[in-house]
Amino acid sequence: MPASLLSPVNAYRPPEGVSPDELARHCAHELEEEILRLGPDTVAAFVFEPVVGAAGGVVPAPTGYAAMVREICTRHGVLMIADEVMCGSGRCGTYRALTHDDVVPDIMSIAKGMSGGYIPLGAAVYSIPVRDAITATYGGVMTGHTFTGHTVACAAGAAVHRIFRRDGLIEHVGANGSHLRALLAEALAGIDEVGDLRGRGYFIGIELVADPVTKTPFPRDRQLFLRVRECAFANGLICYPSGGNVDGVLGDTIILAPRYNAPDAELAEIAGKLGVSVRQALAQIGRARG
Repeated sequence: MPASLLSPVNAYRPPEGVSPDELARHCAHELEEEILRLGPDTVAAFVFEPVVGAAGGVVPAPTGYAAMVREICTRHGVLMIADEVMCGSGRCGTYRALTHDDVVPDIMSIAKGMSGGYIPLGAAVYSIPVRDAITATYGGVMTGHTFTGHTVACAAGAAVHRIFRRDGLIEHVGANGSHLRALLAEALAGIDEVGDLRGRGYFIGIELVADPVTKTPFPRDRQLFLRVRECAFANGLICYPSGGNVDGVLGDTIILAPRYNAPDAELAEIAGKLGVSVRQALAQIGRARG
């Protein structure tokens, strides 16, 4: 399927010559220019992650960007598709990650958190106009794959959502996300190689760099993100290492995504163990820190 790729919308690594304050407008303009170059009648949809997961190491879209994209897509008749598989289902402190931006997409893909990790479950959520277009053409949604509507998976998802509501877990994540980031900032204090600490709710990314001033990544052969994972696992912490976020090859990020009902003591333990693990991994490559 032919597709155009646009610049990453990353405030820590904006396109050359673009300031963080100009990032949202610059990247939204780039989208519109590409739609116009291709011709709006040839563009089916714009697909993006409101908070980029593994590919970027948790990169929230800057303020205003999603709203600009929504307006551009609506004006040109292009569907806006939000990939919320990683960042949705409460992970960012609201059920939809795009709630932070007061934006509603035409189609949204969700999975992972909607079943709490107990069993694989995913869904495509779409608007009434999209439904009407499908119904007019095909008579209904073309479902019928082997595990579509899997009863056990759906039951698990329904149970997880009941617990979300019963215990106010999504609201808890929204209110407590800043506390988690503060704990991590304290645990990582003094480590110059921590270039960026970012995220929303209980979806946090830490980017490690060789030079915090130039944001130069570590050489690929250091495999720092994997070293952090190994040290963390030995210390009793499971984290999500991700490499190649800078250019597809270089880049070291660590993702943390605690359970929604983690008590404060557990969040403090996560932060402390990550701080120890990052220091150990840096020492392995000759970058010891106190």
